[in-house]
This record gives sequence, structure tokens and C-alpha cells, in this order.
Amino acid sequence: MEKVYRLFVINPGSTSTRVAYYENDREVKGTKLVHPSQEIAKYRTINDQLPMRRQMVLDYMEEAGIHELDAIVSRGGGGRPIHCGGYAITPLMAEECGRAPWPHASNLGVMISIDLMERFHVPGFIYDAPLADDFIDLAKVSGLPELPIQRGAGHPLNEKAAGYRVAEKLGGKYSDYNFIICHLGGGITVNAHAKGKIIDSHINAFSPERAGALPMVAFTKKCFSGDWDYDTAFKRQMGGGGLVAYLGTSDVQEVERRIDAGDKDADFYFDAMIYQIAKDIGGMATVMNGEVDRVILTGEIARSQRLVERLRRRVEFIAPVEVVPGAVEMDALVAGALRMLRGQEEIRDYDTERND
Repeated sequence: MEKVYRLFVINPGSTSTRVAYYENDREVKGTKLVHPSQEIAKYRTINDQLPMRRQMVLDYMEEAGIHELDAIVSRGGGGRPIHCGGYAITPLMAEECGRAPWPHASNLGVMISIDLMERFHVPGFIYDAPLADDFIDLAKVSGLPELPIQRGAGHPLNEKAAGYRVAEKLGGKYSDYNFIICHLGGGITVNAHAKGKIIDSHINAFSPERAGALPMVAFTKKCFSGDWDYDTAFKRQMGGGGLVAYLGTSDVQEVERRIDAGDKDADFYFDAMIYQIAKDIGGMATVMNGEVDRVILTGEIARSQRLVERLRRRVEFIAPVEVVPGAVEMDALVAGALRMLRGQEEIRDYDTERND
């Protein structure tokens, strides 16, 4: 009889924390713990949100009657560049997530997990962390020797899950194909998936709430003008840029309602975002010398028919476009953890491994 693994899964996002209790690959119960923007605004940094989010997770577990587990599984692990795949959560990982050079809400999941691991006396795992990648060496050259590119692939967890689905549809394995996979959410990443490895990434396009690649000279001047401190500059890029900066909302459905009502500004900036995404997709095509089997669009705003069709018209000359809407991060985390627990996949050692 197959062993039943009891897993608790944590997936913090910018305005919510998804949590769920699984028995093997079956979700038994779960919820989305919502953090309203007015609540988030009370905290100066992402890390300042940790006590609030941790308490909400603990309260949910008590209310749901979750008292016995075999493992904790979390999104996160962005303390340093690492390879794609699964890692055991360690105190060092949690410490480095707490002082990550690129703060991200998902890192809070690792810090919450450390506490839960001690409470339940179980191991914890991450899988395909936001800063994970398998970049080729050429992709790590920035233009300044003192600033090597160490940004990671952004959304490898959801992207690879979408890649597996499309590969199955095509009758092969994920590692058989060259895909350009674009994650469309609060943040947008466009990555080159070459025969099962993420070899390069663009995080250039602005998104509903992120500024993307900015004019370097103008941004540098603004940072040293005295108008912005570090935290202000960071928030303008992450959480205060893109559509929300231009239109006052990061809700794509709201933007589309404005477009339908004849709002020309909403239509223009929505199209500008699509234009930038298309440029990133074109750039990733050159990384694979034009040998692209599919362009895959995934993430929550891939549900927008208007966005998908406008983007398809710009990029389908590169390769046929497949759409895998929504996010399957929770299931992807569980699948990775089960492979590690069953001995089907290596558990990587965060404390000794680097991806410089």
C-alpha cells in the first residue's frame, strides 16, 4: 500500500498567502489568506510582514485542525542564486532569505516554515525557487564585472509546470523541447527553456505592479536626487510600477473594464505592456537561434483573452502559441516534494551548493 505523506504547503504572494493541507497529491483543505493593500502599506519592508503572516498561518492551522504532518513545503528560497530543483530548508536558508538582496514575499514562506518544522518535528522543502536557474555562462554577463547577473528565472515553478503540460500534449517530455515560457502575473518573466533547462531570462517588460527594465541613467539620477531613499526606489520598482503607476490599479480586469468603456489611456498602457512582453519573447528566440517549438503563456493574466490575442499576433511568427492560464504553483510544489520524499529525485543541499 502506498505511503500517505501529509504535507502543509505555503505560497506567499504580494497580497496573499496561499496555504493548503495535502495527503500525497490530493488537496484536503486550503485557503487564501488575504492581506489587503491597506494592511500591507503599514509595513516598511516585506520582511516586516513576517510576524503578521506567520500568525495568520498558525491561526489557520489551528482552526483547520492540522496537528500531524510529514513535511512542510514552501515557495521561496531566494537568498542566493541556486539551481532549479528541490532543496531542504535549513536555518542558513532562512537567514539568507531574511537578508536577500532582492526581497520577495515568497521568502517569507521559508522563514515561516522554519518555525513550523520545529513545531511539528518534520523536514521542510522548497522547489524551483524564484532565484533558481540553470543559466548558460553567457547569460550571466551584465556589462560590468562587479555586477554579474544573479537574478534567477523569476517564476520557474509555474513555468516548468506549464512546460510539462504542453510537452505531454505534444506527446513528448519537457526535456525534449525548446520553449519560450512567459509567466504573466503581478510580475512578468520571459524565459528560455532549452531541453529541460532554463538557460536565460528576461524580466524587462513592465507588469501590473512592477516597473521592469528602466532607463538606467534617468533612474540612477533619480536615486541620487535626494527624492528617494533605498526603500522608496525599491517599492517604485516592485509593487509601485507598471500599470499601477500609470493607471492607479494593478487589476487587469479593472483595466479591461476601462478599455471597454472607452478609456484611451487604459488601452494605450495595456498595449504598451503587451508590446514590451513581445520584445522579451523575441529576445529569447535569439537565445535559442530561432529553434523554438512553442511559445507558452501562463499565469493569472493569461486568462485575459484580449491580452492573449494581442500578444499572439505579435509573436506567433516565432512559434505556435499555447496558453496554460492560471497558476499551478501549489500542485507543482507538492509534486516536487513527493518526488524527493519517495527518493525519486535528489534533495539538494542549500548550505553547500552555489550557482554563481
